[in-house]
Amino acid sequence: MARFLFLCLIFAACTAQADVVMRYDDWTGFHEIITPEHEIFRDSRAIMTVRPVMIIRDGQRQFGILTNIRRRVPNGPVVETVHAGDIRLQYQMHDRIWSHCVDGCQRAEVGLIPLTEAAFRAAARTGLPLRVQGRRGRYHGLVPPDLLQQVLDANDRLTKH
Repeated sequence: MARFLFLCLIFAACTAQADVVMRYDDWTGFHEIITPEHEIFRDSRAIMTVRPVMIIRDGQRQFGILTNIRRRVPNGPVVETVHAGDIRLQYQMHDRIWSHCVDGCQRAEVGLIPLTEAAFRAAARTGLPLRVQGRRGRYHGLVPPDLLQQVLDANDRLTKH
C-alpha cells in the first residue's frame, strides 16, 4: 500500500497541470482566465502553442486565443495572416522575443487572436482550426474545444461566487 501511494505521488508530480488559471489584478481591476500553453503544431523548423483567454473588467468580457510561434532555425517568425477555414481572423502581434532558453533560445512571435463571445462559444463546441501564414513559414493546427470550454467553465464558477 505504501509503495502504491508513493508511485501515485511520483506520477502526480510528473503530470502536467491542466488546470485553468484564474487571476485578479487589483491594480487594473482585471480578472484573467487562461489555460496552460498547449502545442498545436510542430515540425522540424517551428512550434506553435495556444492559450485561450478571457479578460473581465466591470462586467465586460473579452475573449481570445494567445499564440506563441517559435522557430528553431535562424530568423524568427513573422505572422502575416491567420485563418479559420475560409474566414480571415484578426491578429494582433504583441511582441517578438527570445523564448524557451533551455538549450539555446528560439525566436518567437507572440500575439492575440481576438474573438467575439459567440465565436469563442462556438469554438468551445467544435474547436478552432487555425491556419497561419507567415513570412517564413506556414503553421496549422486545431485549438481543442476542451481548452475553450475550460475557460467558460471557470467563468461560470467565478460568476456564481
